[in-house]
Amino acid sequence: MPSKTGTYDINSLLANKFQSVAEFGVDTIQQVLEDDLAAHNELVMEMVSEICELTVDRQRIYGTSATGDMQETDEFGKTPTQKEVVGSTVAFPLKLFQYNIGWTSKWMQTKTPADLAISTLAAEKAHKREIIRQIKKAIFASANYSYTDHLVDKVALACKRFVNADSEPIPDGPNGEAFDGATHTHFTANAGLTAPVALACVDNVIEHGHGGSVKLAISRTDEAAFRLLPGFVAYQDPRLVFGASTTGIPEQRLDIARLDNRAIGIFGGAEVWVQSWAIANYVFVWDADDPQKPLAFRQRNAEAIQGLRVAAENDDYPLYAKDMEAEFGIAVWARTNGAALYFGAVAWADPTIA
Repeated sequence: MPSKTGTYDINSLLANKFQSVAEFGVDTIQQVLEDDLAAHNELVMEMVSEICELTVDRQRIYGTSATGDMQETDEFGKTPTQKEVVGSTVAFPLKLFQYNIGWTSKWMQTKTPADLAISTLAAEKAHKREIIRQIKKAIFASANYSYTDHLVDKVALACKRFVNADSEPIPDGPNGEAFDGATHTHFTANAGLTAPVALACVDNVIEHGHGGSVKLAISRTDEAAFRLLPGFVAYQDPRLVFGASTTGIPEQRLDIARLDNRAIGIFGGAEVWVQSWAIANYVFVWDADDPQKPLAFRQRNAEAIQGLRVAAENDDYPLYAKDMEAEFGIAVWARTNGAALYFGAVAWADPTIA
């Protein structure tokens, strides 16, 4: 009878609860865990690609616009020369995050591959959690800051937030609209959630020409309140819809698979999403289809040291340690492709992100 074909994966290790690590083979486990890390990194990059541009750049120029006014003259006249406004520098930090695991040699002799796999899965979960934390900090913090690129050459980087009235140049709108960099901001506040202030948050993104696929993210805590806003059109729950649409127009069905990560309807032309990373009393709006993503996800140039990886292993009897690390940084790239609303007070306040 032919032997079973297939490949060892993380589930193989989790299922093996009767052999010790030593009996199963450390080399076999090592290869399985390396393959799982590669798959994990691919899934993480797919997760962040909707809101982040993957890059190895550490700074760019943003905010340039070819602007000017035609001036009337006669056949003998000559108008003054005009000068273009240069954009501002935006930079992206590079930070080092570690998750270190240690065992004794006796642990290796008695524990199973499942125990070892669980430790690696914990590192992967911590990696994903930290990426989400850094995305939230990049979105909801309102003040520009300086970051020393200490992992490279200690150059001071000027990291910007979404448009925040810092007097930096702002690109013109799609119809030539000009924006005052000293007053225009995408961080707004109101003492309560109302349709006008939510629409204004959506307009803050659309008026800059971002309109391909505008999304509005809210916490599940605020879902009930948002559904009550005038102008909100809810997607239909398939469990409550029977037969064809009476209008003849196909209906968008509500995703019932996961309550904290789904689109629930349309408001002001934007698709409203309940997101697990959203924060209560805050709204975030962005254009998911715009080539210029709201954020940049910076990594090292060399692919071999991108993503979560095993940086070092130390076998010094009776101790055995594995050091896992990831180098990345997340900061705002397209300063106009993102707007936030805080409806817990009359003035904007950065949320506390643990």
